[in-house]
Amino acid sequence: MNNSQKKHVFFRRVSTAGQDIITQEAADLPYREKINQNQILLINEIAISANKKSIQERPDMKKLIALVKENKIQTVHAFDRSRLFRDFYDSMQFFDLCKKHNVQIIYTSTGNGNLPATDDVFLEGFLYIFSDLEGKNIARRSKEARLRYPARKFGYIKDKETKTFRFDLTKSESVKEFFQNLGGLNSLEELYTLMQKYRKKFNKKDEDLISMAFDPFYAGYDLSKSENKLQHVQPYITIEKFKLLQTSKAQYFKTLVERKLQLRELDIYSPICGTCEKEMTYRIDEASNSAYYVCSNRKHTRLSVSACQMKKNTEFILKHVIQNLNSHKLLTQSLQSYRSFKAELTQRLEEAETKMNKIMEELILDDATYSANWRNHPDYVQNLKLKEEYDLYVQKINENELAFLTNKEVVKTIQVSLLDSLKRNPEILSGMLIEKIWVYEEKLDVEVFFIDYLEEMDGELIFEGIEAV
Repeated sequence: MNNSQKKHVFFRRVSTAGQDIITQEAADLPYREKINQNQILLINEIAISANKKSIQERPDMKKLIALVKENKIQTVHAFDRSRLFRDFYDSMQFFDLCKKHNVQIIYTSTGNGNLPATDDVFLEGFLYIFSDLEGKNIARRSKEARLRYPARKFGYIKDKETKTFRFDLTKSESVKEFFQNLGGLNSLEELYTLMQKYRKKFNKKDEDLISMAFDPFYAGYDLSKSENKLQHVQPYITIEKFKLLQTSKAQYFKTLVERKLQLRELDIYSPICGTCEKEMTYRIDEASNSAYYVCSNRKHTRLSVSACQMKKNTEFILKHVIQNLNSHKLLTQSLQSYRSFKAELTQRLEEAETKMNKIMEELILDDATYSANWRNHPDYVQNLKLKEEYDLYVQKINENELAFLTNKEVVKTIQVSLLDSLKRNPEILSGMLIEKIWVYEEKLDVEVFFIDYLEEMDGELIFEGIEAV
């Protein structure tokens, strides 16, 4: 694609819905006036915080990155570096990507000491570090302000003139009762019942209720750095009872959160109702520690299947598919299959490396907060686990690359790797091999992508006797 066909992107971003982009629009106007309107692409990220959201949570930024990779962009205009990214690593990756695809970055603001974009990787690195630190300082100051003076707080009415927080009389009795009941918990089952009750009463999710239980604001204190009493807050619970709640009942909350996370991780499929052909909904039942897919279309009988049974049946199917790969056909496509598999592993490797770098950065920046037992700190332990995962991916890539280069036992190598991936990353493998999953009242229908590469298998795999909920 020649330059006359490429787009000139004008990227603007504001962190909250209350902000406007007029200043950014005014700054890039002189640049837009010199470009053919057909070549201009405007991207406005509204209410997107670059401090809080990753690239995966920024669809407009993902769109821009995709266009750069497709060589469809000639220039990227932004008000300053902070409008694109706040994170140092994200900034440098984008800088490298633009350089690789000959995309020029132009900053439209010349005020506040903002320096024009350069091709100097070291200078840009320093400038991105400053932007990163500035973003972290803004986030830290904003967080501290919100802890003491939140915009709103459930159960309170905020007096804007005096900046005091007093009970919301329409909710105060329920909130008092909530904390009183929390203090009387004696089992995980009682916590489930309590969550179910106040989930409906307060119209809140379990995560919000847990956040309330661990929020010292309701005790009239800020405990983020030290024990600071908030004189402007009317407390619902004494600080002594609040601290006791955090120690004596913490295990119940921890178990609840862990179970919810485990159940959410089972949601790796997108089954379709075989009756109405609509995608089924994933639901969690914390009380029974179970999850299921359900189609609640009232036009037919309610259809559901447990997530565990879905996982069991799907993995059985995947294993069957892997073991019946046609070696002759697969060999002709070996290089293409390897590249696809390698791309998946490489992405996982990059994600692990990014996490490692972020954790190490935090360890370095916050070094003063760590004692002699810093090796036992959760962040450091997590870093070690990520390193092991990183090394495993590198080893796996090298093993598969060697197998393809020598062209020996390619199918066996792929089968072993896929079976291993089935245990470690069923989500990735399902996306690679399964096209659709149809759920009926007494059977599970699965369509696979590579049916032409399978031996002794029909065009449709049907496994009878699925477990309904």
